[in-house]
Amino acid sequence: MTQLDNEFNAVYDRFMRTNAMRRLLNGSLTVAHYKQILKEIYHYVKVNPQLHSLASVFFRGSDRDMVVTFLRHAIAESGHDQMALDDLAALGDDPRDVPLSNPLPHTMALTSFAYYQISVLNPIGYLGYAYFLEHLPTRGGEEIGAALASIGAPPEALTFLAEHAEVDVAHNALMKRYLDKLVHDDADRAAVVYAMQTTGALYAQMLQGAIDAVDADLGNVEYGVNYPEKERLVVGL
Repeated sequence: MTQLDNEFNAVYDRFMRTNAMRRLLNGSLTVAHYKQILKEIYHYVKVNPQLHSLASVFFRGSDRDMVVTFLRHAIAESGHDQMALDDLAALGDDPRDVPLSNPLPHTMALTSFAYYQISVLNPIGYLGYAYFLEHLPTRGGEEIGAALASIGAPPEALTFLAEHAEVDVAHNALMKRYLDKLVHDDADRAAVVYAMQTTGALYAQMLQGAIDAVDADLGNVEYGVNYPEKERLVVGL
């Protein structure tokens, strides 16, 4: 755990030095940028419960002892995508079309990597994906929240960040159990570190993609409508 904490610190430091985070922290982003970021957050967060569940499908032997815990964790992650939409609504946008849109390419890369790590590389490496996402808000949530408030985001539009800064403290404790139980050898440990590093890099690129879309006045328009999703959701909307 100490080794992985050190690895996370290095990944976090690199993440905070990326162009996207520098722009946020120095106040050069706008509420429009934050709105687009929330849309991308929705797109990756909505699949996290399924990714978490998927990882457990590949557990073998004594690793199966963690299946129930993984599934409970997946259930706890359900509905967090709605928080991003609620924050978007608090900023004055109508979020109803967001579920019918396609994510920007870097957002798709983030979720696709997690799927590939689980199903092709080493499912234990998925812990690195989860580790970064669970520790980011508990480590940097206060600073990120203050930066968003400084550009004009009101408290009612920061519920996703605030919730995860609090809830993920418990999830971080779960992460220690996962690592103790599921990381068996150097190959597993290396897979976790690789996934953590890759997730940090792709998350920064997701933020940058959202920022670039606003700067270029593109939004999600050029990536069109997610028609299968529309067929499933439009009645409920």
